[in-house]
Amino acid sequence: MTDELNRSAMERARARSETMGKRVMVAGATGYLGKFAVKAFKQAGYQVRVLTRSKERLYDVGPFTAPALTDDDMDEVFVGEITQPETLAGLMDGVDLVFSCVGISRQRDGLTFEQVDYQCNKNLIELGESAGVSCFTYVSMQGAENIMDLAIVQAHEKVVAALQHASMEYRVVRPCGYFSDMGVLYDMARKGRVYLVGDGLNQMSPVHGQDLAEACVQISEGSELEVEVGGPETMTQREAAELAFDVAGKPVKLTIIPMWLARWLVKVIALMSAQFGDLAEFIVTAGEIDGVGPPHGAMTLRAYFEDMHSSQESL
Repeated sequence: MTDELNRSAMERARARSETMGKRVMVAGATGYLGKFAVKAFKQAGYQVRVLTRSKERLYDVGPFTAPALTDDDMDEVFVGEITQPETLAGLMDGVDLVFSCVGISRQRDGLTFEQVDYQCNKNLIELGESAGVSCFTYVSMQGAENIMDLAIVQAHEKVVAALQHASMEYRVVRPCGYFSDMGVLYDMARKGRVYLVGDGLNQMSPVHGQDLAEACVQISEGSELEVEVGGPETMTQREAAELAFDVAGKPVKLTIIPMWLARWLVKVIALMSAQFGDLAEFIVTAGEIDGVGPPHGAMTLRAYFEDMHSSQESL
């Protein structure tokens, strides 16, 4: 029944799309970047098909100021499970562009980076090839070549390699970090103390989800195969934490976790959960390397923290 409803909705949308532009299929639409991407592609004139395993979550406000989606943001909603390709029959019908930001963030389902970040995207690549999709845009990460020993990075770059050998055109977006990650700093500052891994002096230029989503649309339509995307500011983690305290109206209280202790904690976490051990290892590594890229967008970190402050004060 679900397949019949999906096909019926797609047939109606295909008739409309003949005069309304290209169709994009967005995977990862319930995540931080995904919600902004759906809106950005729609605003750019695309017919937007959204893949989700939970239609209800599309309409929920996401974490760290990610917006709720509305029916006006989407032309079609396809309910399916990427880990089960048999549920995706017809997903790519009539699709010109696939946009995927699928990956593990804070899931608690026990799946690994190999199973989600790689295999789910590999399933989408194979479906796109079979359906004759023209282009596939994938969101990986900046600086991957320097941290290839990490499981999350290996999974991302296996997807890039699969795209390089696919029959479709491809584009790879490499963000230097997300404002949603900075939102964790604000949450800690609001509670009175921020914990930093390492000395906090590494340089970074994270980008807001809306600015990144708009860059993803531009990159999808451009000719560069791989593009790094940073935000409009460069700062250290320590400076970002101090800014979070300032916006929260709290005195600066930083606790520095030495790198040797952080790496020991990673080993302990890995004994309890391979998934969270891999994620913890990535977080620790991010605390000692720089992540700076070409500036995009206009949203500053202060403005983002102020948005978080206003939304939490209104609760």
